[in-house]
Amino acid sequence: MKGFLIVFPDLDIEVKANLLLEQAPKTCEGFLEAIKDNPIKTSGKHAMYTGREISVQLPLDDEPDNLLSNPAPENLTCFPTPGDLLFTYMPKHAFGGIPVPIFDVGIFYGRDARTFFPMGWLPGNRFATISHDDLDKIAEVGSHIHLNGQQNIIFKKIK
Repeated sequence: MKGFLIVFPDLDIEVKANLLLEQAPKTCEGFLEAIKDNPIKTSGKHAMYTGREISVQLPLDDEPDNLLSNPAPENLTCFPTPGDLLFTYMPKHAFGGIPVPIFDVGIFYGRDARTFFPMGWLPGNRFATISHDDLDKIAEVGSHIHLNGQQNIIFKKIK
């Protein structure tokens, strides 16, 4: 199964995510394009509204050729399960007047999550899942971030 790695370097933890190529082909293609030449180094914080989620903002440009800009709705859900990764795009000024686009990857690590925000329900493209063998690790990371705050994250292709 095609996938990528999510590395939490400060915690010395690495998990594998499996792409859902048939259910979300365009989102998967855009994500793979974003990490094909270089890993994405960013940070993740605990989500405020959605429950057990690590929220990660991808540092991408809102260019017309960026496949993750304004993606087609694919495999949408508002009720992710543990191990689900959801991609959500919001254009400039769409969320709280923030003047830059938001490219969000939500890494869900526990039960009873939902993508409900102050402005209402916001479904995300479910494009990947954490490998079954790594679900305990991602739950550990999520709990750590919840208690201790933001952590560095690296998304990289599998060699």
